[in-house]
Amino acid sequence: MKKNLIYKWLLIIFGSLSWLITICKSGWMYSYGLGFWGANGHDGVWHIALAESLSKGSLNIPILAGYKLQNYHIGFDLLMAFIHLVTRISFADLYFRLFPLVFSIAIGYLVYGFVNNWQKSNIAAWLSVFLVYFGGSAAWILGKGESAFWSQQAISTLINPPFIFSLILMILGLRHVEKLQQKYSVRSFLFSVLIFGILIEIKAYAGILSLGALFVSGIYIRVPASVLALISI
Repeated sequence: MKKNLIYKWLLIIFGSLSWLITICKSGWMYSYGLGFWGANGHDGVWHIALAESLSKGSLNIPILAGYKLQNYHIGFDLLMAFIHLVTRISFADLYFRLFPLVFSIAIGYLVYGFVNNWQKSNIAAWLSVFLVYFGGSAAWILGKGESAFWSQQAISTLINPPFIFSLILMILGLRHVEKLQQKYSVRSFLFSVLIFGILIEIKAYAGILSLGALFVSGIYIRVPASVLALISI
């Protein structure tokens, strides 16, 4: 048991460090000025500007004067604004270093726990965490970019912190749904409702996919097998 625990945390730490390579160098001053790497030069600047605006109590679009922010999932940016106001940690350090570190460790820990509890297998859990951190497509074999198959590669996950935050919430919600299937409790039910309810404010498509999947799963569980067989025919 102790050996498995050591292997699990070594994998999580090593995987987290590999993810941090893509983002932790952004937002620092270099000899040529403020440096941003890859998509951080756009997405990172946008989220930092938005969080700073929210921290001042403004819903104005920071890059478009005179316009209010509408129809946008601002959950992650609100969280960053709140943490900044409480701790006074700079937005750049929050976005490019602190949040990525916490999120990358959390996703490994939660995936391991979820799969291990679901499959009752340390090997399955370990392999799942490994693929979360190091999985990818074969686009490089074809000499294509990482989005050749419309799929973000694992190594680029932290370039989109709201995305990984939505995954963390999704797994937390699923773990409580799993508990509800084993034994109903008001606490797990309310927590699941809260998690999946706010998910759409973190990443809209994560919320839509999760709620849609829960709806279909609910029908599958509740509708009698004979009716499902008739529908399939």
